[in-house]
Amino acid sequence: MVVVGGGPAGAVAARVAARAGARVLVVERSPRRPPRCTALVGPRLLELLSVPPTVVLCGIQTVRVHAPGGRTVEFSAPQPRGYVLDRRGLDRWLLERAAEAGAEVWSPATAVGLTGRRLHTTRGPVGFEVLIGADGAMSAVRRWEGLPPPAEILVGVQATCSAPSLDCGTVELFLGQAIAPGGFAWVVPTGDGEARVGLLTSARREAKTLLSGFLASRFPDSEERGCESGLVPIGPAPRTVRAGTLLVGDAAGQVKPLSGGGLLFGALAARIAGEVAAHNAHNPSSYETRWRKDIGDEIGFGLRARRAFLGLTDDQLDRVVACLDRPSIRRLVAAEGDIDVPSRLARACVTHPETWTAALPLVRELGGWEAMKRVMGNLPARAEPG
Repeated sequence: MVVVGGGPAGAVAARVAARAGARVLVVERSPRRPPRCTALVGPRLLELLSVPPTVVLCGIQTVRVHAPGGRTVEFSAPQPRGYVLDRRGLDRWLLERAAEAGAEVWSPATAVGLTGRRLHTTRGPVGFEVLIGADGAMSAVRRWEGLPPPAEILVGVQATCSAPSLDCGTVELFLGQAIAPGGFAWVVPTGDGEARVGLLTSARREAKTLLSGFLASRFPDSEERGCESGLVPIGPAPRTVRAGTLLVGDAAGQVKPLSGGGLLFGALAARIAGEVAAHNAHNPSSYETRWRKDIGDEIGFGLRARRAFLGLTDDQLDRVVACLDRPSIRRLVAAEGDIDVPSRLARACVTHPETWTAALPLVRELGGWEAMKRVMGNLPARAEPG
């Protein structure tokens, strides 16, 4: 088995397969490339990967949402609901665990072509029975195999700024067409007097200009360093398997559509890919069936919710944020909000009658009950990926 890409998804797949006895090679192009990721995750990822405390920078208990018109609403929980990770440290730790499990790692090395079941790299050709493409949103493996791309590609751009007065337990989100068309902006503390400040947008060519404007307005006197950008797939590819090739992570579009976060879903799918490669290589299509069963419903909900979000004007977003700033709604969000499973909050709204009166204005802004039903789709009573 050969894995192209030694990021989290590739490293998890390699580790799982190697621990199961498979012979594994990881081909990683840029081991020292700065991670292009906010690395804000929920507790499920920490549990799934047994992430060591040394990789966790701080816990997040509060989310502050800024409407386009300036109104804010805060949601706070008594315990951390999210965690900011040292992404470079996470990548290094996961690749080391894969090597300890028995995987061979070529790094730096670049995959440059594919002929049948032989991968060509800058260190020479290598044969394989199973090939895993974990090489990002613009996956070369996907292109060589003629597999379709994800439905949409956004741009994420992020800088690290000094922010000594920032509350290390609070994440801030900013909405509005002037800030991040087709997405949102964020300020995520790292617990060391700095913050990751960035945005996700469909305005791909304007992304860095938008970030510069946001930084100038939010951190006018801050020292900025380490600006990075990357492509974020939204909506999984229609097919992620061809013969003995499996796509995982961003290469497969296994990303949360509302936030663009891919660490959890990529790791869940990579675990399945590693198991299939080690135990069921003669039936690689089982990978497609299993990962879609595991996270497909939540991705589907996220895509429908994103379409609803994209249909809102700035004035409507202002009114939505105002609707959210009601005690019963804030309590429900604090109790049921889940960074990994956004549909949990939507289901909770339906099953908590005490919030219905407060939620009626919100439902109207989102298009009425029929529109809400379309967003909910056919979600099961409980949908817990992994």
